[in-house]
Amino acid sequence: MNETPLLNELIETYLEQWREGAAPDISTFASEHSECSAELLALLPLMLEMENLGTDMTSKMPLSTPSLPDLSGSDYRLLCKIGSGGMGSVFEALQLSLNRKVAVKLLFPSLLQNPAQREQFENEARVIAMLHHPNIVQIFSAGSCAGQCFYAMERIDGKGLDQCEFHDLREIAEVGLRVARALAYAHRCKVMHRDIKPANIFLDSEKNVHVGDFGLAFVIQGNQEFQEDGDSQSGTIRYMPPERFLKKMSTYASDQYSFGATLYELITHSPFLPEKNVKALVDRIRRGDIPRLKCKEPDLAAIVNRSICFREEDRYPDMDALSDDLRRFLNHEPVSVAHASLVKRMQLWAIRKPAVAILSVFSFFCISAFVVALSVGYIRTSAALMLAERNATTADDALSRVFAHIERQAPSPEKSALLSTLLPYYQEISNQRNLSKTKWAEVYRMIGICAIRSGNYLLAENAFRRLFELSGNPDALNFLSEALRKQGKKAEADTISRNTAKRFSISPIPAERLAAIRAFQMLSSDPASLEIQHAFAMVKDLLEEEPDNSDYRFEYAVMLGRNPRAFQTKRIPRVIPNAPVLLNELAQIHPDRPEYGLALMDLMDRKLHYTAGLQKDDWEMLETALNCSDQLLGHFPNTPDVVEKVVRFRTNYITALRRKGNLTEGRKETERLMAMLEILFYNPETPNSVKESLIQLQLERLNRMFENNRPDAVRQLKAKITDELKLYHGSNKEKIQEQLRAIK
Repeated sequence: MNETPLLNELIETYLEQWREGAAPDISTFASEHSECSAELLALLPLMLEMENLGTDMTSKMPLSTPSLPDLSGSDYRLLCKIGSGGMGSVFEALQLSLNRKVAVKLLFPSLLQNPAQREQFENEARVIAMLHHPNIVQIFSAGSCAGQCFYAMERIDGKGLDQCEFHDLREIAEVGLRVARALAYAHRCKVMHRDIKPANIFLDSEKNVHVGDFGLAFVIQGNQEFQEDGDSQSGTIRYMPPERFLKKMSTYASDQYSFGATLYELITHSPFLPEKNVKALVDRIRRGDIPRLKCKEPDLAAIVNRSICFREEDRYPDMDALSDDLRRFLNHEPVSVAHASLVKRMQLWAIRKPAVAILSVFSFFCISAFVVALSVGYIRTSAALMLAERNATTADDALSRVFAHIERQAPSPEKSALLSTLLPYYQEISNQRNLSKTKWAEVYRMIGICAIRSGNYLLAENAFRRLFELSGNPDALNFLSEALRKQGKKAEADTISRNTAKRFSISPIPAERLAAIRAFQMLSSDPASLEIQHAFAMVKDLLEEEPDNSDYRFEYAVMLGRNPRAFQTKRIPRVIPNAPVLLNELAQIHPDRPEYGLALMDLMDRKLHYTAGLQKDDWEMLETALNCSDQLLGHFPNTPDVVEKVVRFRTNYITALRRKGNLTEGRKETERLMAMLEILFYNPETPNSVKESLIQLQLERLNRMFENNRPDAVRQLKAKITDELKLYHGSNKEKIQEQLRAIK
């Protein structure tokens, strides 16, 4: 039985009425909607049972509490039910191998035998697994066992936007910007969501945004539109754009319309369209009879109104353009869809560049005060100075929030450059307010960390030099040494590391001794060297004092991984002498610290060189490291070092599978890697070395096609590689082009 938009909406309407205690009898409700009467009579009792609501319509209480479904044979044990949707139930579960909480979505048993519904459910898992973005729910695995079809995803400790209440329009715009960037990323990956609404966007306990429920999503091939048929035209009617009813067509602009309708609803605190009757609702969407949004922020209203225009061509050209306007609004810049008068531009400029504006206003007040003082006296001059000081304090707080916000986001060259651009304004405020060295040190620390993680090593070098001058913190010297090494300045870096190790190794302060340990490790990669032996003795002392300290455990795990025989026998209370296990624990507990997961991958990468000697436990830990690499890529898709190491590790893993003779698993991992690389390829932050990995894999496939005499497939893949070479600027570009020309 195919579920049309009308039937979906009627089922949802009935369930909402039932929860509010206002639902009529099922037969009465079905008779009021004769066009779907038979389907409603068949499905509504089943939906009530699946919702665990029971069928006693007088008491409105469930008849029984069903036991949890059995997933024995899988890696998951269900703990409790946390929600349900149109196709399945969502449970909180424990992933046994990693001892962590996840969410598991199970297809309703009644839909298991329906090929179309099962394909749609499995499609949702495939689509989300393609996407690696901080604001898109992450898929861990999918499968079927014990008569169940399921997939596991990250557990979001929060609620849908339909259950959130916002009173600050700028907070709504901030949430909207993250969702818009996630959708823009999905569109660049050729994925159309097709069911954006408040209930499918989640806000966790730390105010992070997650776009979920890709059950209706499609991966677009070629054209930027999808022609729907009766089977696929599903979703939530209230948020559907007119073209889905008038042309039976979805485009990326359709997602934009649904996104605009979601913002409209959050801003107005009322349904986007209030009609209860489905036919009236559809007729209104077809007419485009939607009142223009009005709110206290006219620029935000203009952005929303542009996104919900009746015609697709009148909306933003893409979600990137919409994101840019939301960013401009939040940065107090003129938006592209609203005319800004000279006065308005001056107001925005004053908010955007408070330091310069304050200086201008301050000058004006000083001149005015001088004139006024001739007749009025000193009092008014003093009042003007107090006002300027209050404004400077406000500007200082605003810039501090900007610095802290950028540090919390996934780093990119643009963000580190933005931090550098803000420095002159911060300097002006510092001169006015005489800011402390501690305040300045925090600013340079944020800039340096963001810069080094985004690959801007020169900016990082300058920031960490200033940080050490201001604070004397030895960690700044280690970061400075790392930035210098990344630029090829090894001699200078070694000198700094040697001085750091010598100066702080005998310090009574544990944090300074830890910095010395890190300096020793930078000086030598030989596990038998005096530097490493000295570092291990120091970290052993620190761990005996504080065995649960994450930084100490990390340094111990790194050294243990380099030379297990030398350090494994030196037992430390409450610390497992197993480097991979320690690093994996740290990576799971601290997902915001990429160095833990990268160290685990480096360690397992070294083991891959000795495939013949790998035991069962080693292969299981390799699987764990693969999962860790997926998590790293999801959290840090714009960090060059993370992307390069993840791709290198997975490539080496595939090579090891082939050496072992496991060709089937090798092919599967190759397909997964190619899918991952195709997504990364179009990210402007992706390094050329990563792009080249995809092209080399495609060249291997191209040669096999040529050898198997498949001219059509060869022609298509050659054209694809030729297009990709336009975005690749590595040193092997000419060599790759020659290889392509040789295959005819």
